[in-house]
Amino acid sequence: MSTVTGDVVEDPAEGSSGEDPVSRVLPSGDEAGTAPGDRRFRPDVEGLRAIAVVLVVLYHASFPGLHGGFVGVDVFFVISGFVITGLLLRERSSTARTSLASFYGRRVRRILPAGTLVIVATVIAAYVVLGTVYGNPTAVAARWTAVFLANFHFAGIGTDYLNATLPPSPLQNFWSLAVEEQFYLVYPAIFLVMASVRSAVSLRARLVFILVPIILMSLLLSAVQTSSSPTAAFFSPFTRAWELALGALVAVATPTLLRLGRNTATLMTWVGLAAIGYAAVAYSSATAYPGTAVIVPVVGTALVIAGGTPVPAWGAESVLKLAPFQFFGRLSYSLYLWHWPILIIAAEYAGKDSLPFHQNLGWLVLSLVASYATYRLIENPVRHAQALAKSKGLALGIGVVLIAISLVVATVALENHKPSKASTSTGVTGLIPSLTPDALIQAVADAPKIKVLPADLTPSLAGVRSDWGGPPPPCWPSYTQTSVPACVYGDPAGTHTLVLYGDSHAAMWFAAMNLTAALSHWRLIILTKGDCPTLDLAFRNPPGVGTPGGAFAACAQWHKFALARIQAIRPDLVIITQDPNLAPDDHSYPENQWQRATVAVIKSLPVPASHVIVLGDIPQTRTSGPACLARYPRNVQRCSGQNLPNIVSQNHAEASAATQTGARYIDVVPWFCSTICTGVVGHYQPYWDPYHITASYSMALGQALGYSINLAGFEAAPASGSTSTTASTATSPATPPTPRTG
Repeated sequence: MSTVTGDVVEDPAEGSSGEDPVSRVLPSGDEAGTAPGDRRFRPDVEGLRAIAVVLVVLYHASFPGLHGGFVGVDVFFVISGFVITGLLLRERSSTARTSLASFYGRRVRRILPAGTLVIVATVIAAYVVLGTVYGNPTAVAARWTAVFLANFHFAGIGTDYLNATLPPSPLQNFWSLAVEEQFYLVYPAIFLVMASVRSAVSLRARLVFILVPIILMSLLLSAVQTSSSPTAAFFSPFTRAWELALGALVAVATPTLLRLGRNTATLMTWVGLAAIGYAAVAYSSATAYPGTAVIVPVVGTALVIAGGTPVPAWGAESVLKLAPFQFFGRLSYSLYLWHWPILIIAAEYAGKDSLPFHQNLGWLVLSLVASYATYRLIENPVRHAQALAKSKGLALGIGVVLIAISLVVATVALENHKPSKASTSTGVTGLIPSLTPDALIQAVADAPKIKVLPADLTPSLAGVRSDWGGPPPPCWPSYTQTSVPACVYGDPAGTHTLVLYGDSHAAMWFAAMNLTAALSHWRLIILTKGDCPTLDLAFRNPPGVGTPGGAFAACAQWHKFALARIQAIRPDLVIITQDPNLAPDDHSYPENQWQRATVAVIKSLPVPASHVIVLGDIPQTRTSGPACLARYPRNVQRCSGQNLPNIVSQNHAEASAATQTGARYIDVVPWFCSTICTGVVGHYQPYWDPYHITASYSMALGQALGYSINLAGFEAAPASGSTSTTASTATSPATPPTPRTG
């Protein structure tokens, strides 16, 4: 079945001339995956599987120069459409019927045993190796994966801000299997309907009438949706359907292809193979994909298969039939399943997004060993089991059991690692559970002495992903939204107004700001948009929006709306804060450019500069974030480090801009760092992920925030120490308007 799972026999010697043109069964017991009239075994197709899986594996292993190896998945899609149509046509030719129960019974035997093994092993490994923070999202993904909906799950993650910050799931490679299974829910039924229609038109011709419109509409959708929502387009079965349908069309066209001239067919195979190779090298993560770029590898694959039908002596098959290609073709399904979770878990354990190729070599060997063992001990024995082959009811029942096993393992894991109610409560509805300024200074100073995770860690590792403190929709707009309704929090009846303006690094302070404003009887207006800093600079498209790496057009439109809203409100105070890591080239803007842009935005605000506060960004280290704490619960200082240079540079630029304009600057770094920035302060976990603060810690900083902003009830400076929250670089920070007391 699947991208990497055709029921084509593994032994090249089993294809021979003079065989029964409609015979379905090969000596191995597998069914032939070619249309009647074609050879039952196609070495070139098996070799294409090897090309596809090697491209994908090397791409994921960071092989130098292979930036477009992801096109191997598209090669698999075309092969799958070709193979599945061949199976259906041979069954129809030999039995004059199409059994959907038999079809899905074969899919169960082919897909689920190895798939279930990898899902269960990956969930267990994620918890054991990486801990709860990584294990819980993996278990959630496993539940979607088990029921062949992984692509929709990962599309949702990729377009959701709160989830997009997570590292890739070790089960993400299952998205392509989900796409195929969704296609197979529909396509065999269409085939059955077309075969049942009484007509003078041949079944092959009727299939052409169905497949061609599917190809055209799906390709058009791919082109359109990739430009507007690339993440959704990448994972969608509707944008990918044409790839499988084109493979199906090649199978349907077998009688015509057999009449191709040898020279023409030979040229087709080499051109097709060259097209696949070109895409693998020339494409990259910046390519708008699938879009129309996918045409090159997809049509290339179709050319190799179509041209190989007449068996050209000097075609691509002369290479693809060689032993190494046949070996990897046989292992392609198991290797596709195993390599990704192994590489991803290894990289995450090392605290990196990915490992360089030389470090991945050992993990590739492990993937190959696991794949070979799975092929010999799981795939083949189950696929060739006579009891399952003879009883489609038994095969389908086994399928239900295997799906249930994945669901049960994932659900039990989540239940055993679910957060307690206490660990996810931020206290928003009660009094601010904040540290006094003196207690905060002492907690930060003592933090480097903490060795083991506190038993009362707040939030807990299991509860950290539920501890986001940002505003709820619709006041937390989607990436494509360019306006929000009136978002009034704090004390709506207050006579003074505070605006919080910025990106997610402003939104993450919402929980604390909301309650602080309410207790001070100030109105709080929220104008925050993910991945959209306040500055008039180009920022890159967020995941799932527009061309990868392109300028975030909706951000510029949001700026116009936000400034107009501030103009209409005429607030007493505006607080701006933002993330520096969103430049189009994945780097931060130079300090002088960031300073000029900050000066410009302060001057553009329709309030005096003395009524503007620039809230510095939180510190970030190379090991900040709960994932590190989950790996080192008994040595938490492994997660400590120095503030990243680009954060230091940005904060210095903003402090200088505040000094230059007469605005105020609040330095929050002392709230996290003494001589070093730690992953635990007191019993608090400051980081929601490597880039954002937890709601719990923002609430713990409530008093420090209130004193620094100088709101009602916080006017008096703390008795001792001071938290150094006003800019030491500002010559004489202006005082905000005096709030009414509450």
